[in-house]
Amino acid sequence: MIKNLWITGYRSYELGIFKDNDPKAKVIQDFFEQRITNYVEDGTQWVITGAQLGTEQIIGKAIQEVKKKGYNIRHAVILPFNEFGKKWNENNQLLLNVFLRNADYVNKISNKSYYSGKQLRVWQDFMLKHTDGALIFYDTDSGGKPKFDYEAIKAYQNRGIDYQLELIDFDSMQDFANMLYDS
Repeated sequence: MIKNLWITGYRSYELGIFKDNDPKAKVIQDFFEQRITNYVEDGTQWVITGAQLGTEQIIGKAIQEVKKKGYNIRHAVILPFNEFGKKWNENNQLLLNVFLRNADYVNKISNKSYYSGKQLRVWQDFMLKHTDGALIFYDTDSGGKPKFDYEAIKAYQNRGIDYQLELIDFDSMQDFANMLYDS
C-alpha cells in the first residue's frame, strides 16, 4: 500500500500550457483527480509534490476536487530551496501563492536560495525517502524535465528498495481525453 505518494510530471511549457484556463490543463486535472481518488480508496493518505508550474500545480487543483467529494487526502508541498519561484513573473507567482495556500503542509529542504543543482538532488532524495511510490506524467520516448525524477526513482529501485512507480505517458492521457469527450 502507498501511504505517501509523490506526484510529478511535465512543466507547463513542456505541455504547451501557457494560460491557467487551457483545456489541456483541465484534462490533466480530471485524469489525476481520478487516479488520486483510486489511490485514496487504496489507502493513500498524503500526496507530496513540488510546486512547479504544470503537472504539480495541476495536481493541487485535482486534490482540492477530490477533497470536495469527501475523501480524506492531504497535500504536502516540499520546495527544494528558499525563495522558490521568486524569479517567476507576477502572474505565475500569484498562481504559486494560491497553490501553496491550498496545501495542507508546506516546507522547504534548504533555507538557502538556489545556488546549485545539488539542492535538487537533495530534494529528490527527500521525496524518495518520504514516499512509498510515485505517479509521474512522463513519456520515456519524449524526454523533458521529469526524466531526472524518473531516473532517480529507477536508481532508487535498482538499490533493491521496494518503491512503486506508475508512469503516465502521452498516449494514456490522450486515451483518457478521448474517453472523456467521446462519451
